[in-house]
Amino acid sequence: MALDLMQIGVSGLRTSQKQLDVASHNITNVNTPGYSRQVVEQKADDAQWNGNSYYGTGAYIDNVSRAYDQFAARELTLSTTQLEEANVKQQHLAMLDDFTSKSAVNSVNSMNDFYHSVRSLADNPSDLGSRQTVLEHANQAAVNLNNAHETLTNIRTDVNQQLSVSLDRVNALGQELAAVNTSLQQQPSSDGNNDLFDQQRTLINELAQYTQVTVLADKGSLANTVIIGSGDTLVSGVSASQLKLVDGDPDIANKQIALINGNNSKPIKSDTIGGSLGAMLTVRDDVIDESLDKLGQMAIGFASQMNDLQQQGVDLNGQQGQALFNDINSPNAMQQRALKPFGSASDISVKIDDINQLKIGDYQLVSDATSHTLIDQQGNKTALTVNAKGKFEAKVDGLDITINKPPTLMVGETETTIIQPLRRGAADISLAITDPRGLAGHRQLTAIAAESNLGSATITKATAVSDNAAGRYQLQLNAAGDQVTVTDLKTNTNVELADNQYSAEKGATIAFKTGTTSSIPVMTLSAGAKANDSFEIELGVKNAQGGNGNFLAMQQVQHQKTMANGKSSVIDLFEGLATDVGMLKKNADKLSEVNQLDFDSASERVSNLSGVNLDEEAANLMKFQQSYMASSRIMSVAKETFDTLMRAV
Repeated sequence: MALDLMQIGVSGLRTSQKQLDVASHNITNVNTPGYSRQVVEQKADDAQWNGNSYYGTGAYIDNVSRAYDQFAARELTLSTTQLEEANVKQQHLAMLDDFTSKSAVNSVNSMNDFYHSVRSLADNPSDLGSRQTVLEHANQAAVNLNNAHETLTNIRTDVNQQLSVSLDRVNALGQELAAVNTSLQQQPSSDGNNDLFDQQRTLINELAQYTQVTVLADKGSLANTVIIGSGDTLVSGVSASQLKLVDGDPDIANKQIALINGNNSKPIKSDTIGGSLGAMLTVRDDVIDESLDKLGQMAIGFASQMNDLQQQGVDLNGQQGQALFNDINSPNAMQQRALKPFGSASDISVKIDDINQLKIGDYQLVSDATSHTLIDQQGNKTALTVNAKGKFEAKVDGLDITINKPPTLMVGETETTIIQPLRRGAADISLAITDPRGLAGHRQLTAIAAESNLGSATITKATAVSDNAAGRYQLQLNAAGDQVTVTDLKTNTNVELADNQYSAEKGATIAFKTGTTSSIPVMTLSAGAKANDSFEIELGVKNAQGGNGNFLAMQQVQHQKTMANGKSSVIDLFEGLATDVGMLKKNADKLSEVNQLDFDSASERVSNLSGVNLDEEAANLMKFQQSYMASSRIMSVAKETFDTLMRAV
């Protein structure tokens, strides 16, 4: 009897000691991140039959489990990803919003200063001081656009560097998770693995800050498979893959995340990775790149219109005006708009024909052994056709894309070239003239389109028009839209033309006949005119001191809707950019607040279940301390009883 009593006392002592150990462990880890409260599962030992009854034999510890709910933990992991993605996006958009409201606005201010200086110059077009002021403001506008492009490019570079640093931590987390899986595999059973499981969950929650995480429990194994994004395995059992930032193809600046497993490299889709990595990729690809394109569109539109007007006028030396800014269609600029794969032998040029039709975004030019297809931002496809020079060509969205030399491809091979018509526009703009006398204020030709016109054609002056052609004229297309009539409004007679044919695709050069075999090119009617369109034309002498018609036309560009299919002026493009970034930032602020509430709710749910309550654990200490003392007393009674029995013998 004393022996049975001793065994019961020992079991009580052991169970109480274990209870005290676990309660102490809980108290010690009350401030440990990711720790789950542990609970002792105590059970009664099997009873023994003695005489006519079963008698208990004490208690034992069956298991020490975690207060853990996988659904609550999954909710916390998911809300962590969403919150971090929203916060990182908010931080970067706040920086871009600050850029558009402070730095980029300098470009618009300098353009407005240029227009104002031109307005002042129009009052005294021969004043060299006023002309110098115009040149200085034009140069400042170009410099500010250069600076804005550089700032945005630096922000883009910073995002790539942050991506690289984040990937280093993701790779470290993958290695740590693989190490935890290794430790779990070495355990004989799940008993005693609670702290390792907590460590595993803590690492997963940290990983969830960077990317969307899915954890799959391997059947028959304590090691878990960790999947990121939409299905890429980062950790499988005791091995971990690596993430790496690789150059884009063909745009090497467009860094992409790739999963490296051995010698294999697999690109990861940026729109499904989530977390801070997904936020940075989204801001870089959708906001920063679009902002660069819009700045480029502003610069190209501004330079193109000023150059066209300059070249239509006559300068103070009586010479045909030269471009104010560098040519937007210089050979180098046209080449840089086509980003070819490394090692490609192709030669592609991208000319901007119509600034009004330009669209934001990249195009893809997909080539195979026999054909070439252009794919726009919406996925619309345009097949390139052979032009009169035997080269493949496509005219899309104001662009003239020409393949001067196709890539060398075998049957079945393809090559993709990225077309970026606007990306470098703000970086490349620069002042082309330095002599203030070179500003072309006199406008030899002024053309006013009739309000009833249905087409989009414009009229420009031919080079070196003779003073003999001066006068007022009306240009009229016939009902079929294929012939041109020019009427001298002074004599109300038709002017004899060298050729009165018009092509809606190619336009026409209007030349006045001066003899049986001679003529004077006077003007060019661009493509896009419709039947019955008409224009009133004022053609002056070549050199007129004090002429300011061209300066008046330049200042009117400030408010003319010449961009985005006639919906925006150059200044409006910037206002649209600032508005878009501001709205994105505002939406990011709201989304961050909503995700913070979701995260707090998920954290509270996990804390309520898994968190340590110090009051409860302190009460457990007292309870199990008393139980320990009582079990000790049982053992003392058993000893005393045994001693009494021995003395009785």
